[in-house]
Amino acid sequence: MPKLSESDPRLQTLPPLIRKALSYDRKPVTPMHPVYQENKLTVWKANSPEKSNKVPLLLVPALINRHYILDLSEKHSLFKSLSEAGYEVYLVDWGTPEEEDRWMTFSEIFTGPMRRIVRKVTREAGKKPVLFGYCLGGIITNIYSSIFPEDVAGLIAMTAPVDFSHAGIMGLWTRPDYLNPYQLVDAIGNVPPDLVQNGFMSLRPAQSVRKWQSVWAKQDDVEMLDSFFTLENWVNDNIPFPGGTWQEYIHWLYQENRLYKDELWIGQHHALLKNITCPVLNIVADSDHIAPPEACLALNEKVGSQDVTAAHMPGGHVGIIASSKLFGKLVNLVVEWLDGRAASLI
Repeated sequence: MPKLSESDPRLQTLPPLIRKALSYDRKPVTPMHPVYQENKLTVWKANSPEKSNKVPLLLVPALINRHYILDLSEKHSLFKSLSEAGYEVYLVDWGTPEEEDRWMTFSEIFTGPMRRIVRKVTREAGKKPVLFGYCLGGIITNIYSSIFPEDVAGLIAMTAPVDFSHAGIMGLWTRPDYLNPYQLVDAIGNVPPDLVQNGFMSLRPAQSVRKWQSVWAKQDDVEMLDSFFTLENWVNDNIPFPGGTWQEYIHWLYQENRLYKDELWIGQHHALLKNITCPVLNIVADSDHIAPPEACLALNEKVGSQDVTAAHMPGGHVGIIASSKLFGKLVNLVVEWLDGRAASLI
């Protein structure tokens, strides 16, 4: 449906909530430029007037989400905030998989695009980066750091499960007696975004109703409406999950818990979390129903690092990064952790 201008006379008689829904159009937030492109993916670098002496940061979002959750708005952009803190910040945009990408396996992510991305950032910045992974992006950076520890200066994992025996309802739904991921992919190819999103929404089915009731009651708050639709736009702007990647991801991690059990192999590389010896910051959301804290905190016991920090944040899986009350705390936490390890991260 085409967007309407907020000044369109057809909108003026409608309630504020409806007017905003019909006219919302996302604007780019952080000035950036591409430094690497491959197939559908792009690596963006935040524009900075000066070269930083600090360690570079590589932000890695989930494969199934648009990258701009980490560059959501002027007031909610990790990309922008960390750049303003003096860091050279890079952001992975996975792009939109198409039918020809259905055969890309989970293993290929690490030995293919992720390896090339990390090497490009290292050459560009002149230093090894700290990997900062969110959600499935955190799972990817955890595994990458375990098989290529020499590439990584530090690791920040945010809401990234490790022990999938504590995966909550998602763990129940993906049990092998309920789901054969290989048969599903054989039947439909790439996993459609609606299927993934409906699965997440079904974890808390009443939440959508409560959400809209709450917003309707506060619809005269213009700033609140703008923040709400900024997030809603991202929540509903989903992309397919490459079939070959999804089937291995579900089978290896959710169904067999190979990463936690030290049984995960990425090609010829044994993904042992004890190989991670760089400084680690593990951020969990205490009310996370997608990546429960118990599943994420298992990283602490598995890594070989002597410098491991577990940080608990109130809120849920998305609220940890999108909440106005929490965002400033998150940025301060990350910057203080990075600044406090300036010598060991270089």
